[in-house]
Amino acid sequence: MSETHLRSASKSVIWRIVGVIILAAITYAFTRSWIQTGLVTVIHHAVFLLVFYLHERVWLKFPIKRYLLQSILKMITYETVCGNIILGTITYMITGSFATMTAITLTYIGIKHVCYVANEFVWKRI
Repeated sequence: MSETHLRSASKSVIWRIVGVIILAAITYAFTRSWIQTGLVTVIHHAVFLLVFYLHERVWLKFPIKRYLLQSILKMITYETVCGNIILGTITYMITGSFATMTAITLTYIGIKHVCYVANEFVWKRI
């Protein structure tokens, strides 16, 4: 199936919904603050709605015939690189704690690595 703008946008919105739930649960578990949880979650996902869409469009320029390899490379660039830098920055700005930032970021990114490959697998079949 070709990757249309509507399809990329749909993937982005659905991915954000999953991400909101996971990030909110993790952030609350570490901060026990609804305000910090709300701020981290809303800011992160507002930024990443655009980042995910652009990421999907950029990867269309680099087609790799081996699906699993492409999925892993996409996950690394999106979750590991973008995720750590952007989420880490937002979390530190909100919480002011390096330890909390590290705990939230590493937990979230770890869980999302697994979810990312599963998400790609599902969308490949739709």
